[in-house]
Order: sequence, then C-alpha cells, then structure tokens
Amino acid sequence: MSGAEALAAAGLASNILHFIDFTTQLCLRIQEYSSAASGLPKALAQQAAHLSHLLSLFKELQEQSGDQQDQDAILESCRAQALELADIFESFRTDSSQSRWKHAKAAFKSMRRTEQIDKLQSTLDQLVRTLSLQLQIEAKRAADRTGTDVSKILSLQSGQLGLLQQIQNVSSVEETEARSQVAPKPRWIVPLSRNSRFVGREDILEDLEELLSQRRDGSIVAVLYGLGGVGKTQVALEYIYRTRSPLISVFWVHGSSLSRFMESYKRIAIECDIPGHNDPDNDTMQLVRDWLEISCVTQWLMIVDNVDDRTVFFEQDPDMATGRALVEYIPQAANGTVIYTTRSRDIGVDLLSGSEPIKVSPLSIEEGIFMLGDRLTRDVPRDTQEILLEELAYLPLAISQAAAFMVKRRKSVTEYIRLLQDESTKSRVLGHRTLHHGREDRSSESVTSTWWITFQHLEQENARSVELLMMMSLIDRQQIPLGIFQDPSEVMFDFEDAVGLLEAFSLISTYSYAEVCDHKAMDMLYNHRYGLKELSHTFCDMHRLVQRSTKDWLGTAGDFGLYTAIKTLRSCADVFPSGFFETWPLCRILYPHANAILRYQYDKTYKTMKDDDSIASYRSSLLHKLSTYSRQLGNLEESEQRASQAMDLRKTVPTVPGTESREFLESMESYALTISMLGRREEACLMQQRVFEGFFTLLGPNHRRTLEARNQLGHSLRALSEYAAAEAQHREELSAKRLLLDQDPSDPDLIDDLVIAINNVANVMRDQGEYEEAYTLLQEALVRSSGGPFGEEHPLYWLTKESLAIVSGVMEKRDQAHELFAEVLAWRIKAYGEQHHSTLITRGQYMSLLSQEGDYAAAEEEGTMLLKDEVLTLGSESHATLHNHGNTLQQRKKYREAELVYKRLLQLQQESPGTWTRSSARLSNARRETSLESTRELIRITLEAQGKMEEAKGYAAISLSSPIDNDPPDARKLHEKSLDLFREGDFAGAEAVARHELELRTTSSGLDDDRTQTCLFQIARAIHEQDPFNDSQTLARQVLAYRKRVHGWRSNGTHDILAFLAATVRDQEKLEEAEKLYRQLVLWVDNSFGKLDVKTYEARWGLANVLSRQQRYPESEELYRQNLQAQLDNPTESLPEHTAQAYFNLGCVLRYQKKNQEGEACFREAYDRRVKLFGEADGRSTKVLLCLAEIAEEQGKSEEAGELYASLCKVIELPQSDDEEEQEGTEDFEPTSDGDDGS
Repeated sequence: MSGAEALAAAGLASNILHFIDFTTQLCLRIQEYSSAASGLPKALAQQAAHLSHLLSLFKELQEQSGDQQDQDAILESCRAQALELADIFESFRTDSSQSRWKHAKAAFKSMRRTEQIDKLQSTLDQLVRTLSLQLQIEAKRAADRTGTDVSKILSLQSGQLGLLQQIQNVSSVEETEARSQVAPKPRWIVPLSRNSRFVGREDILEDLEELLSQRRDGSIVAVLYGLGGVGKTQVALEYIYRTRSPLISVFWVHGSSLSRFMESYKRIAIECDIPGHNDPDNDTMQLVRDWLEISCVTQWLMIVDNVDDRTVFFEQDPDMATGRALVEYIPQAANGTVIYTTRSRDIGVDLLSGSEPIKVSPLSIEEGIFMLGDRLTRDVPRDTQEILLEELAYLPLAISQAAAFMVKRRKSVTEYIRLLQDESTKSRVLGHRTLHHGREDRSSESVTSTWWITFQHLEQENARSVELLMMMSLIDRQQIPLGIFQDPSEVMFDFEDAVGLLEAFSLISTYSYAEVCDHKAMDMLYNHRYGLKELSHTFCDMHRLVQRSTKDWLGTAGDFGLYTAIKTLRSCADVFPSGFFETWPLCRILYPHANAILRYQYDKTYKTMKDDDSIASYRSSLLHKLSTYSRQLGNLEESEQRASQAMDLRKTVPTVPGTESREFLESMESYALTISMLGRREEACLMQQRVFEGFFTLLGPNHRRTLEARNQLGHSLRALSEYAAAEAQHREELSAKRLLLDQDPSDPDLIDDLVIAINNVANVMRDQGEYEEAYTLLQEALVRSSGGPFGEEHPLYWLTKESLAIVSGVMEKRDQAHELFAEVLAWRIKAYGEQHHSTLITRGQYMSLLSQEGDYAAAEEEGTMLLKDEVLTLGSESHATLHNHGNTLQQRKKYREAELVYKRLLQLQQESPGTWTRSSARLSNARRETSLESTRELIRITLEAQGKMEEAKGYAAISLSSPIDNDPPDARKLHEKSLDLFREGDFAGAEAVARHELELRTTSSGLDDDRTQTCLFQIARAIHEQDPFNDSQTLARQVLAYRKRVHGWRSNGTHDILAFLAATVRDQEKLEEAEKLYRQLVLWVDNSFGKLDVKTYEARWGLANVLSRQQRYPESEELYRQNLQAQLDNPTESLPEHTAQAYFNLGCVLRYQKKNQEGEACFREAYDRRVKLFGEADGRSTKVLLCLAEIAEEQGKSEEAGELYASLCKVIELPQSDDEEEQEGTEDFEPTSDGDDGS
C-alpha cells in the first residue's frame, strides 16, 4: 500500500500527524528530484522546502495543543490537496524516468510539459497557503491560551526550524488578507519570443540556475559575458522561459544605450501601473527602481541585456537631469534577481563586485551541426560540415547568418566554404546582413557589424587596445608573442592594461609562454627588442572571425590604419632573427607571423613616397631573414623566392656611386646560396664572385663579412669541381680567420667561423683525394665545434662529424665510419625528420659506404627505403631520385630497368644544362660534362651487363668525343680517326692525327678545356704504346692535374688517367712512386664504385703487382686474396674471367713464397675455369698449364711434370721446350707482368 493509499484509508481526525509526515516526505522527494538533472524548476524545490518548514511547525503546535476542534474541514482540504500533489508528482516522475537522458532535457527545453509543471506548482502553492492559514490560526489559539503574542510564538518556532522570513512577518489572518489585496499581479514584460532553434548550452544554464538558487540577504545578481554573437542574449532568454512561473515577474531591459534603457523602464512603469508614471516631472527610472525595491512584494527577475559600454552604464550622463549613472537605477531587493549580459569580462566583474562572471563560449561541434539544420547538412559529409563550422568559429550568430545566406542564395555548404576561404569574397560574405532572433535593437546585422560595435567601445575606453588589436589582425592569429608589440618607452602596467581590456571583451585569449616555448626563445626575443626594459612573457590567440573583422575595420581607418600596418611590419622585421640554427627557437615562433604580414596589401590611397621607402626597407629585411631560415630548413624553393624578392626591393636602396649596398649584396648572396643548392651552380658561382668583389670593395679584404663571402665563393667553385680554385679561396679564408680568433679567442661566433673554414679546406682536400690532411683537419674541427657555445646541439658539429665519417670510410676505417654515420643519422632524423633533404643526403652517403664494403644486401635495402622518401620529398623525376633509383635497380640486377632510368636521367641533364653565357661557358661545360659523363658511364655498365657490347662502346666513346657548342667539326673528325688508328695498332698514325687535333683545339678553346685535355691524353697513350720508357708520363701528369682540378677524383676520366700514369711509372721501374699512385687509385675507385667494379679490381691488381715486384709478397698476397674473395662472395656480380684471373694471380704469389701446395690448388682452379671459358688452346689456359708443370717439376714429380709438358706441347703444337716467354702478355685485360702471370 502506497503512502497516498494509507492516508486515504485513515481517519483524518485521528491521523493528523500521519498526514504531516506523509506530506513532509513528499516535499523531500520533490526537492531531491529537482536537484537532479530532471529539468524540474528550482522554484518548485524552494516552495517544497517552504512547505516542509510549515509542516514541521504545524506538527509542533499540534503536539502541544491536542485540540482538534474545527480542524476537520481545513484538514480535509489539505488532505485532498496533498493527494492531488502526490498524484501529479508521481505522473510527472514516471513519465520523465523513461529514457531520461534522451527525453527529459529536450522535453523541458521545448516546454512541452509546461502545463504539467504549472499544475504541480499551483497545487503546491495552494497547499502552502492553506497550511499557512491553519498555522496562523493555531498560533493565535496558542497565544490566547498562554497570553503570549503570536509573533513571539512564531519567532521561537522559526528559530528552531529555520522558518522562512515571510512566515515570521505574518501576525494575523487579517493582515495577510490585507496584503493579498494590494499585491500586484506578476508581470511578463519580455519583448522577445522563445527561440525555437536554441540548442545546447546545458552547462551554462545549469551554472546560472545554481547561482540564482542560492539564498542571500540582498538581491541575487548573475552576469553572462562573451564575444559578440556568441549567444549571451539567447542563453538568458532560454533561461527565463524555462523557469517561467506565475509567481514571478520578469522584466527585459536594454542596456546598450541611455535611450534604450529609458524606453525599457518606461514600459515597465506603464504595464505595472506604477503610481506617478504619468507625471512628466517625475523620474520614471527612479519610480521603477523604488517600486521594485519597496512596493513589489512578488518575486521578480530583471534581464539587463548588452551592458557593453562602460561610459554609458557606469558614468554620469550630462544629458540626464538627475546626473546619475544607469547602474544606479538597478533595483536591489531580497525578492529580486538581476541577470546582465555583456561582452566585457571587466564590466561583469564590476557588476558582481569582484566575483567571476559566467562565460558563454562558442558552440560545440554537435551543437553547431544541429544549428545548421538538416536541410543544409543533408548529404553533406561530416568533415565538410566541420570545416564550415571551423571557418565560422562555432559562433551562433555566424552560423545563423551562414544558414540564411545559403538558403537565400541557394548555395551549398561547399560553395559557401569556398566563398569564405577566398580573400576577395570573405569580407562581403561576413558583412552580409541577416535578421536574427533576439536582437531587437539590431535585428538586421552581420558578424562584421556586430564586432565593429565592440571596436567602437574599445576606441572610447583605451586607444592603445585598438592599436594592438589592429596589429594582431595583420599577423597569424595563433601563438602571438605580445612582447613583439611593446614600445620601448611604454610602461608595462599600461601595456598589460590594454591587453587585459582585449581579453575582457573576449577578443583574445592569453596564456603563458611556457605553453609554447622555453625560456631560451624568450631570452632571444628580449635580446632583439633593443631598449626594452621589461618584456611581456604572455602569448595570445585571436578569434578567427575577429581577426577578419578587425582587418576590414583597419582598412577604414585611413592614415592611422596605414601607420599601424607599417609599425607592425617594422616590429616583425626587427624581432625576426638571422635564421641560423642558434636562432631557430625564436624563428619557429615568429615564422607564421612574418609570412602573414608580408601578405598584407597596403592601401595606396594614403601612402607617400616615404611610406613606400619604409615598407620596401622593412619588407626586404624580413624577406632576407626568411630566405636564410627557409634555406637552413631545406625549403629551397621558398628560400629562392624570398631572396629574389628581397634582392629586387634592395636594388632601390641609395648607395655610394660605383658600389652596391651591403643589404643588396647580402640578398644576392642568399639567392646564390639557394640556387646553388637547387643545382644551378654556374649561375650561383658568377653571383657569388660579384658578391665577394662587392664586399671586398666595400669593407676590405679581412672584414668578417668579406671572409664569409670568400667562404661562399669557395663553395661555389667546389660545386663546379674547380677544386684548385676552391682550395685557394678556402685556405685564404682559414688563414684570416685563425688570425681573427687569435685576437679574440673567447668570441663564440669566431669559433664557429673557424670551424667552418677548417671544414671547407678539409672537404676540398677530400675532393682531391688528399685524405690524410682532410682527416687531420676534420678531427681539429670536431674538437673545436664541440667546445663551442652550442656544443653537440649545433648542426656544425654534426656536419663535421658527417664529413669525418665519409673520409673514414674512404680510408677504410670502417668501424669508425659506421659509428659516426649512425650518430649523424640519429641526430638528423631527430632534428629534421626522415624525409628532410639533409637526412636523405646522409642516408645516401651511408648507402655508398655499404656498397664500398661489399654489403650489397644492406645497401639495396637502404636504397629502397631511400628511394621511397626521395620520391615523396623531391619528386619522381629529380636528378637525385633518378640516380638513386637506377643504382637500386642495378644492385637488384634489373639492368634493363636501370638502363631506362639512367637514360631518362641523361635526357633531363641534357635538357636543363643551367644558365649558359659567354662568360660562364667554361665553368658550365666543365660541370655539365662531369655530370653527363658519370651518367653515360652508368649506362655503359648496365649495357655491358646485358651483353649489349656494341651499344656500350658507343657510350664509352661519347664520354671522350661528344660534341659541345663550340667544338670545331674538323677536330671531332680528327679525334674519331685517331681513336680508330689506335684500335688498329697504328700508334704512330694515331699520335700524328691527335697532334693535328690538338692544334685546332688549342686555337679554338685553349688548353684549359675538356676536349683539349682529352686530346693530350690520347697523344700520351699513343707515345707510350710506341715506347714505354719515353716521357709520356709528363703529358699524363698535366692531364691528371686538370681533371682533378675541374672534375675531381670521383670522375671516371680522372681514374683512367691515374691508372695510366701508375702503369707508366711502374713500367719504368719507378716502383715506389707507382705504389703511391696505385694506392691513391684504389682508394678513389673503391670509394666511387665499390669492391666488385672492374676499375676497383684492376686498381687492386696493379697495386699487388707493384708490391710483388718489390718482393713484398705477403702484402701482395693479401690484395690478391681480397680480389678473389670479392669475386667468390658475389658470384652473380663478378665476371667469370676475373675470378679465374684472381685464382691465377694468387697462385703466382704463393709460388714465390714456396707455398706450392696451396699455389698448385689455385692454379688447377684457374686452369679449369679458363679452359671452360676460353678452351685448352687459348694462351690464358696454356699459361696456367705451364705453371702447373713447373710446380710439379720443382716438387720432384718428374712423371707428372712430363705429362703436363707433353699436354702443353700437344695443345700448342710445338716441340717440348722450357722457354715459354712468348706466352707473356696474351691476356688482353691484364697489364703485362714479369712474374705474377706465371712467366
């Protein structure tokens, strides 16, 4: 049986206490249910609490009296009302408990259950009134019995039970009736209907309701603040409709201006019929305030909307006769509540006497999508909807405006997004005026016009705030370091006050620098703010649409707008650092802001010539720094664009006649550095020469800036393989920088300069094959760089370590090279990422090291991964990508595919030779031919691997005879004829024709030319074939010096000439010099081609041969074993004839050391392989057979030796003889020897 059923069954007269307990429990349940997320108004809970106190007091009186006379009728009425109250509440609670989360809030939000709530409220009110009356009657009876005043009894009871204040003031039934006769009827003076499209904001509404339900002695005040258009008015409107009660009066007051405020108060006075409101001499606003504070006994709620102008609301208006501020007319009463809406948090804090107001933030994603509506979002992907909301910054006003625009103009969501993202249409779209619900005083407005009102308020309150807002609108809206806008003479308090006002209006949001960067970046920023005593460490973000509206407003500000824009540009140019590594923390912060200010278009209406000069100066400075920073990061295309723009701007800077400005030279140097990295090295070198000469004239030869220009000139020459010229420049640079550091050893910049100079010399020596000196210099540079100001965090330290790794690999310090490469790669990936161009270069160097060591599986794996990243970073047809792709295919033995890739690379190299001018022709030809020659050699190798020997010969010949622009036709024909005669063995004829060709080329191009030098080499070869002991090596040395200087040691032509010179010197029995040359050759070709390449095999063979001639057999044996092991480890990569030869050579050197048993095994292996390859009668086979016969004879195996000699004679059809000298030199791919080939 329920509590209601028990109450109905019991007799009323005997169960008064039972009735009281039942009703008390019901009140508690109503209070509990109201405190949950049920949507039940708080007013019901307050009334239920009121009733509970009355019941408690009534129970006390009943227990003391025991007299039930005349109570039946009243209690019967109470009983009926209590049962009705229980039934309504149970019905409401049961219905709401079903799918509460899904339905409850939506139900109350739309007020579909308003009638049910009103009925519950009415029944509860009726029960309270009935019980109050009975309580007063009981109190009077008790007073009559005891002679005590009624108020004293009630006071005693309320002290115990916390009885409400209005019960304490009731003294008699007659007084209550008198008050009820004059009490005004609750009024609803709200000029706005409920917004049927209101969504969300439950958290804000709950905060507001919780705040307003708190008991206070005076009036209750709440403030909603937030950005214009964020929905403050709509939240307040929704709240009053949700909590609407017939017991509470609600008044809506416009606080945006004096006239609107007065109009709202006048309406209240008329509708409430306040005495005296018709008298024109009376102050209507004062009448309303007094009436609400004194005469109005009902609960009331006042909304004061749009209190945005501090001057209007808080300061005395001279136009008002009373001389009072509007805030003084806001009533304060215990039965009253006031809700303000404002854009300014500062105003909100003032209205709350220092307490924190409630912030209204933009909508959530879900709320924003719901607000757009199904009609617009149907069939629109979720991500597209989110893009639109992001553009609109989730602002209700902007979303409402967008929805209306799309409907009126029949635009899709995608089309509207396109309009917003187009700078030419964005302002007009945001400025489109639309009718908006709840904006009675400005119902037709736009996002832009809404915020312009805020800007006008700011302008009146603090002009510095307006300037700061304008400056922020010109840069990136996020992570703005406010310190860049501080004026050197500005007091920190004033600056922070201006910033605080912007935040108070919700135009920006501030936070500490620690959320963005560390203290190093802030220290750097302080160091760049010259003359600033104290730096603001605050950052801020700016609302997306606020930025757009502010920028539009700036365009209407005339001279002040132009002045502000130039000031912003100057600030960015001043604070942006050089762009080098040590400044990167600050560069990362300022980079987006610098790019943004450079995009701003200045209004030509107000610009003067002086303004143009200032803008050009600041822009060029900023562009130059950005170019350097972009180049350091590897963003070369962007760097080139910035440097070109800076150079064009700085051409206009006035200079001393006959000179160029330092700023212009610096911009040109930055441009040259960038285009050199992009592969346009000839153009870069000519520019850098001009830069160096300009600084030399402007500042002198030993100025640090001149030395830096010399450094860059050396780099340009080295990039063109002008190694001798580059070495000269870098040695001059190194000498001068050592002297400068001696004068000031503690200068960290000088230490860095010296490390750079040491690296430069070391690298150019490495290019020329001088590894020992390069290694020594790099070790010094590594020690100095590690002790610099940035230590191992500086890129210079890792650049030095990478160079040392390369040299260590070439010098066969393999373990050290691997360790160094691993460290460099780890740092580069951490600093730049795996796909950064510098990381790709290091990975390519490491892959080369793996190939040099013969670890082709690892090299192939690394090459495959590298290729994928190069395609992503550089594109599929960049020279580097094609080169590495071809190498990877070649390692996989996919020779046909590699051939096609290399041919495509050759085509691109021929189509883009760079900048060709008369003055740069020699440099361009040299560099171009180096690149083309290397690619042709790669094509030749892939063709030979496929057995396409004739086509391969054509590519080999091209490297010596391909025409160039200024190549005389007769000289080309003579060169081809000389080659034909040489191949036919007519060496004297070949020499004569080549000398005729030399005369033509010397006249046409001079000696310092590729084709002339090739002709000299041809003459040297022809002379050597006629007489090995003549002076052909003099010509060979001349050609070798040229090749090293122009093409470097990596060039195939340089390797060929060095091999020829080493063989010539060896044939003249200059064995020590020959050994040195061969050792140099082994290092070069091993580093360039790897262990299995023909050139590496032959270079190692030549060195072993020279060592054998010096009877240094163990060293010779070791080299031969290396050759053999390389062939056996990679049988698919090696040539069969090379493997046979390797066995034969090792057998020879073992025989010299009397290791006949192992030597015999090598000879037998060599013999079997050669017979299979060439047949028994071939001279290469019979040579091995002779060695086997001689070993058998030396070992006393006469019978076996005789059989071998007999077989030898039978094969060559000669009588048995001990003299086989005629067989020497029959191997056409081996240099002639006097021992190692078995003679």
